Amino acid sequence: MNCREFRRKHDAFIDDTLSGVDIEQMANHRLVCERCAQTDTRVRRSLLLAHNLPQIQPSAAFGQRLQARLSAERALLGAMTHSERAIAAGRRRPLSPATYAVVLASVLAAAGLAATVSLTISRDNVIQLPPVVASLPEPEPSPLTTPTMIAAVPAGMTLWPAVFVAQQAPWHFASDAAGR
Repeated sequence: MNCREFRRKHDAFIDDTLSGVDIEQMANHRLVCERCAQTDTRVRRSLLLAHNLPQIQPSAAFGQRLQARLSAERALLGAMTHSERAIAAGRRRPLSPATYAVVLASVLAAAGLAATVSLTISRDNVIQLPPVVASLPEPEPSPLTTPTMIAAVPAGMTLWPAVFVAQQAPWHFASDAAGR
C-alpha cells in the first residue's frame, strides 16, 4: 500500500467500513510510514475532541427571535434601492469618471517609462562574439602524393622520388645495427 491509497481510504478506515484485508494493510502501512501515522493520529485526536464537546442547547425563544429577525431583514431589503442592495450584498459601486482618468494616466505613465528605459538601453552595448564552427583538421598529405613527387615521376627521373621518400622516412625505420 502506498501513501496515496492510504489517504484515499482513511475515512473508511476510521469509520471501520473496510474489509478485513484492507484494514490490515492500512494498519501495516501506518506502522511503516511515519507521515501517514502522524496524519492518522491527528485526525483521530480531532474527532475525539469534536465528539467530547458539550451539546449546545438554544433557548426556547430562540426560534421565534430568529424568525422575527429574518422577517425584519427581508422587509428592510425590500425597501432598499438597487444600489443600496448592491452595497449591502458586498458589491462595489461603479467607478467614477475621475477614477478612470487616474487609472488611465497611471497606465500611460508606466508605458512611457517602460518605452524610455527600453530606448536608452542600446543593443550596441551587448558583446556579441562571432559564431564558432567546429571542423576536423586537414589530413596530413602523404609524402607519396606531394606535388614534387607527382611532378618528378612523369619526367622520367627515377632517382629523385626514391631520394625524396628516403628523406621523408621517420627515424624509427632506421635500425640500430646500421647506425653503429
